[in-house]
Amino acid sequence: MSRTREAIFMGIGVLAGLVLSGPAAQAADYLTARPTTQTFYLEGKQIPLTAYLIGGSNYVRLRDIGKAVDFGVTYDAVTNTVYIDSTQHYQEENAPTASTLSEETVRAAILTLKKVYPHGAEYPAPYRPKALYRPYTNCDHCAGWAMLCSDAAFGDLPWRRVYNPRWEDIRVGDVIDYRNDYSGHAIVVIEKTDEYVKVTESSTNNHARWGGQYPRWWLEQQPGYCLNTRYPE
Repeated sequence: MSRTREAIFMGIGVLAGLVLSGPAAQAADYLTARPTTQTFYLEGKQIPLTAYLIGGSNYVRLRDIGKAVDFGVTYDAVTNTVYIDSTQHYQEENAPTASTLSEETVRAAILTLKKVYPHGAEYPAPYRPKALYRPYTNCDHCAGWAMLCSDAAFGDLPWRRVYNPRWEDIRVGDVIDYRNDYSGHAIVVIEKTDEYVKVTESSTNNHARWGGQYPRWWLEQQPGYCLNTRYPE
């Protein structure tokens, strides 16, 4: 292994120890993430890493480091497990497809965001969606959070809008949109029963919220009630 890769792996071990210990772990629920303008260099050459400021420190995606340094990084959404392999070359993450999608994998992918943006944490807005077409023009507040969650689960799969959907059409990961006399709102389905949906959503100050619950009867009475889904027909 090269000295660069050895240094990177040593750094990963140190960071893991810091994150999992003492007051840092206790304060995790109160941290917020904000994009930074830092530049990064690897052996004198600038590399494109996106960084977020969290708790006074810069954080970058492990997958981006793996790509820059060339080591294997894979993720199992079902077991919520990350695998790092210094003996393997980096490979691009496989995008979700119709054959690999299930409500279980979609739910697991969205719930991983809860570790980064726990209840009340501010997510980086405006969010830049992966898909060229998007169901909302604004990329912050509830819409930005909904698209961030959806991209985490569905990658680049296209959106499809269903007006006045049947309750049985709603699946985990779908974004329910409605309008009423006060405002509009977008919520991301985490769980559905015959009577209600449990969701994640964001408020107007771009804070992630988990555990909300909306009754079926109320949603179906809202003007502009529709469903934005990325499950193939």
